[in-house]
Amino acid sequence: MPRRAVLAGAAAVLLTALSPAPVARADVPDDLPYEPWPECSGPRVTYCLVSAGIVPDGGAPASLTDAGLTPVLNPFESDTGTWLRWGVDGWAGKPAEVTGGEVTLVVNTGGFVPRFTNAIAAGLRISRTTDQSGNYVLTVTGRAAAVAWNLNSLEDCKFAVDCGDTDSMADADGTGWWFGGRTQDLSGSDGQYVSAMDGVFVASNAQSRADLPAYDAGAGTDRLGLPGFGNPHLDLEGAAVRNFLTVHLPAGYFTAIGTTASAALATGFDVLLAGAGGPVPYPVTATSSSGGVRLEVPDLGPGSDLSRVVIREAAPTAPPGAAAPGVPRSVTATGAAESARVGWQAPLANGGSAVTGYRARAYAASSGGPVLSSCESAVTTCTIGDLTDGETYYVAVSAVTARGEGLPAARSTVVAGAPAVPAPGPASNPDPGPAPTPTPTPTPTPTVGPTPTTDAPTPSPTETTDPAPEAPAAPGEVRLTPGAGRLTVGWEEPVDDGGAAVTDYTARAYLSSSGGPPVAVCHADASRRSCVLTGLKAGTRHYVLVTATNEAGTSAGGARTSAVTWAAPGRPRSADATSPKKGKVKVTWQAPTATGGTAVTGYRAELSATYTGRAVARCTAAGSARSCVVSGLKAGRTLHVRVVALNAAGTSAAVTGGSVQVRG
Repeated sequence: MPRRAVLAGAAAVLLTALSPAPVARADVPDDLPYEPWPECSGPRVTYCLVSAGIVPDGGAPASLTDAGLTPVLNPFESDTGTWLRWGVDGWAGKPAEVTGGEVTLVVNTGGFVPRFTNAIAAGLRISRTTDQSGNYVLTVTGRAAAVAWNLNSLEDCKFAVDCGDTDSMADADGTGWWFGGRTQDLSGSDGQYVSAMDGVFVASNAQSRADLPAYDAGAGTDRLGLPGFGNPHLDLEGAAVRNFLTVHLPAGYFTAIGTTASAALATGFDVLLAGAGGPVPYPVTATSSSGGVRLEVPDLGPGSDLSRVVIREAAPTAPPGAAAPGVPRSVTATGAAESARVGWQAPLANGGSAVTGYRARAYAASSGGPVLSSCESAVTTCTIGDLTDGETYYVAVSAVTARGEGLPAARSTVVAGAPAVPAPGPASNPDPGPAPTPTPTPTPTPTVGPTPTTDAPTPSPTETTDPAPEAPAAPGEVRLTPGAGRLTVGWEEPVDDGGAAVTDYTARAYLSSSGGPPVAVCHADASRRSCVLTGLKAGTRHYVLVTATNEAGTSAGGARTSAVTWAAPGRPRSADATSPKKGKVKVTWQAPTATGGTAVTGYRAELSATYTGRAVARCTAAGSARSCVVSGLKAGRTLHVRVVALNAAGTSAAVTGGSVQVRG
């Protein structure tokens, strides 16, 4: 079974429904206590722990204290605002029935609205309700997750805050356990972000991850991303430990993007790791969960340089009024070793915007079901890997433009694995047995007289042989798709193979339209029509030449096709700061004039004592936002503001704004 095979029969875990996103949002309550919260002493007391219990594996319900565990509960400030930190301590040395038990924490958060959660927990479920007084009540249920990094030296990592920038080893007594996380009210985020993210939670046993997911409401993009998701964590032998990922997307998320949970489930989801060589798909099991969708990735890899996890609904994404591309035509799929080679023709209509790529997905059924594996391509072929030889798959292909992803073509059936070679059949001329003995021909009596004239036999024509093969013609229609430090190169097969089959292709990137040494090279076998050039300088025009090779040689060089790699965005404009409430500063800005070739995914605002000094506080915002709020600042203090923009290629230079005095 391939490493990324989907676990069959994954259990559907139900989640208590989260209340819908409110129309108006309140800021962090002024009376929010930042010291550890106590147990609730009465039904109307807020900012306290209502109850904390555990059901040991195979045992009866008990309080955490009876099980020798200690609840942890207190708010804190980070770069992205105020969080409620929750968890359970004391797992070391506990028996398996305790570490495998189900924990439930019930917290009265008063006027603090628990909207988004980032956690280290297995089987996590979260619900939000209100009591009779209108206070919010957060209920967190799940099990401790196995972790292999030192809990004591990485205290913040226990609450999914920051696990540092280095590899971290397991505790001396081996793998540890942890159940904990943090919950945000999204105060200071724009309404579009809140509508989509209200009720989302992310749980994993991986290391570092961003405070908040990146979200872009624009069509035709990978809307939801988890940037900076994890450094590797290592066991006692120094081996990287694999990670799981759970993401819950509530009904409001799908409403915000113009679809429904059931429609998204019908076509499936992609979970991709954005790497230098292109997106790497991971199988994900999607189940209906209280009106939303729960995504489970059992094996996210060892965690090394994950950088960004992209979650994409495998459904049409064109906004209302914008035409998506048509359906790809003539889809075919051929089995290969643990894979399937897929080919198709371009759609007849592109919706008014050029087709920039295609997505091919493999399913286990002719309709519905999870995406088992996938591939992306800038041309009309790609290979879906990580399939099981001998298994039947159903492949769907859709086209992508700047306006979104179109409907997929009808699914084509393919059996993974190299096609079987037929056994030789019976000979076309069966053995007739021994040849009969010829009858001797009597010698004729010679005739006296002149020798008779006979027709001379017609000589056999001279046999002809095929001419020796020559090098193929150059590949046609070279296309370049820019990325961060990379170019995806696509091409068409040569019009003339020179009399021998093409065996491979090579793409080379140069810094000039002619001459000079190549700065990057990539290869593809004869079955592929694309490869990725990596390690390229950002924001630089590169000139690409593609050649084809057969047994006789390599095609001659032709004209080079050029494109500019993505660069960090330009600096934001018109940064400013005000202090609308006690201890708070709101930072505003305008988008940069240059995006660097790809969309701005976020902004970071920093406050410091001087324009160039060390930041004393920060807030971040999504790419569509133009403001964020820093809370918990000391009244009367004068601070200076600077703002940077971020995209997939990097971080911009900072724009500085005016100074602001924090209100008391």
